[in-house]
Amino acid sequence: MSAKTAKVVLNEIEKHKDIAFYYLRGNHDKDSFINYIKENGDIPSNLFMFEDKWTKYTLSESGTKKICLYGAEFNKDNSSSLFYTLDMNTDDINIVMLHGQESEYEGKDDAEIIPIGNLKGRGIDYLALGHIHAYKVKELDSRGVYCYPGCLEGRGFDECGEHGFMLLDINEETGKVDYEFIDFACRKLHTVDVDISGLDNSSSIIDKVRDELLIKDYDKNDLIKISLQGSVDEYAEIDESLIAKAFSEDYFFVKVKNESKVFVDYMKYAQDESLKGFFIRALQDDDTLDDELKGEVVKMGLGALAGEEIIQ
Repeated sequence: MSAKTAKVVLNEIEKHKDIAFYYLRGNHDKDSFINYIKENGDIPSNLFMFEDKWTKYTLSESGTKKICLYGAEFNKDNSSSLFYTLDMNTDDINIVMLHGQESEYEGKDDAEIIPIGNLKGRGIDYLALGHIHAYKVKELDSRGVYCYPGCLEGRGFDECGEHGFMLLDINEETGKVDYEFIDFACRKLHTVDVDISGLDNSSSIIDKVRDELLIKDYDKNDLIKISLQGSVDEYAEIDESLIAKAFSEDYFFVKVKNESKVFVDYMKYAQDESLKGFFIRALQDDDTLDDELKGEVVKMGLGALAGEEIIQ
């Protein structure tokens, strides 16, 4: 975490004294945020942290059941023993915080593996997990669930879809824990696959993309990645920047990635005595290349013969 980011986070914590913040470091956090706090004054009274052993916070004792929060941070010394030292009162409402990759089994020398099986039947009502950036909730056992709420905002096109946080509604008399995913992100990321097979120019591709986007009906504040798919002729004119520009006013951000494959009709060059014909026939007879790679080589080769600049 950069000093600038740490300052913003610390300012928000100090500004909202009525909110208790519980901070459990993940694999990217290291000590940067903690060090920044220590270098710039006292730790705020409403910021609570965890150690490499189980730390317990009692969140409420106002009902017949206490609400307790447990958390621990991984390191290479405690990863194998941590799950055997969790001691909770099963009559309480128990929330557990961890950061790591879920697994049905224990990892070998991996400080960030969470063996879900070792946490079943332990009296956990809600297991809050960090590490995976997409929302996921599953049953832990007959009593509780475990959940990756994901990150608050998608950070790239590998993190498409809804992003937000989990809101827990806890009945301190009955012990019932209800949870709801709150869609928080101000912008969503979407990848749109568009089959451009049979199209040979950017104008017709733009029309096809527009039809696909009309069906999707995405918000104007969203970020869109258009992935061009299918098979096209080796002479197809596909200008990614021109296609993206056609939709740049419709969304917050648009990018186009041409992932289509080149289809080569080798029979067109069977009797062609030009350099181009010899090149394509030689390529056709090359058994060391698959059809997909041959198509790419043809595309670059024909461009080079035409005097185009080849950029890989």
